[in-house]
Amino acid sequence: MRSPLNYETTDQANGGDNGRPLPVLVLPQLRDAQLLPWDSATAEARGIYGFDSLDARSRPFNMIRAKLHELRAQRGWRLFGVVSATPKVGKSFISGNVAASLSRDPRFETTVIDLDLRRATLTSVFGIEPKVSIRSYLQQEPGADGPSAYALEGERLMILPTTAGPVRSAELLAGTRAQALLRAMRNAGDNSLFVVDLPPVFANDDAITTMARLDAYVVVVEEGRTTTREVKDVVNLLGMQRLAGVILNKYRGGLVSEGYGVDNYYAAGYYSGYHGSKDAHD
Repeated sequence: MRSPLNYETTDQANGGDNGRPLPVLVLPQLRDAQLLPWDSATAEARGIYGFDSLDARSRPFNMIRAKLHELRAQRGWRLFGVVSATPKVGKSFISGNVAASLSRDPRFETTVIDLDLRRATLTSVFGIEPKVSIRSYLQQEPGADGPSAYALEGERLMILPTTAGPVRSAELLAGTRAQALLRAMRNAGDNSLFVVDLPPVFANDDAITTMARLDAYVVVVEEGRTTTREVKDVVNLLGMQRLAGVILNKYRGGLVSEGYGVDNYYAAGYYSGYHGSKDAHD
């Protein structure tokens, strides 16, 4: 397979792909987001460990965070897509936890966005029922001039959720409102980081369409489920030059990022009283 992508980091003369002016979208600030109840018990129940650096299960996500910050410093990458070859390999679990870990750094404003329009798994992970979902905004439903933003009590992560349903997602993600959303992300300050949960690459062309306007991507694979051929095909489609890393989920030793296993051996005596890595879910 050959990659069809031509990456676009700016909009031509602030217009869309057809040259027409894009609608203006101003992303909400964290202080403007609707606050949702959240505590350690809720995080535990929902499998979100990245907020708590004392929890051994946060360690893999903290290591991934360090890698993304390195790429931000070296290449200026701020918009990261999270993809998989196929469904149900823990992609949304990884997206939510990496975003949670990134949000712990007070130097940056971190937003996680659910662009898996048909499944909305990330939205389900956080248990949000959005007033105005990303899907409603993209479909230009009445009153949906901008997507609702949510924050978690006691945390610094902003979430832009969607709702699941049978939609023409490829057309929506190629439309002017999606372009406006991605342009607003691009124009956010240099201290703004975005984690975008994308659909599986081979489910449709949604991920390919969206990745044309993001900086980089990480691929989530599952031991015993994702094949080497599938990983290679994903990279061929999206391009090696924008690959931020491959994350192996449900590995018997934990998670793998950039070829290094994460297991309890390295953390022995450091995370007292906490469990090891829990198998992820999508």
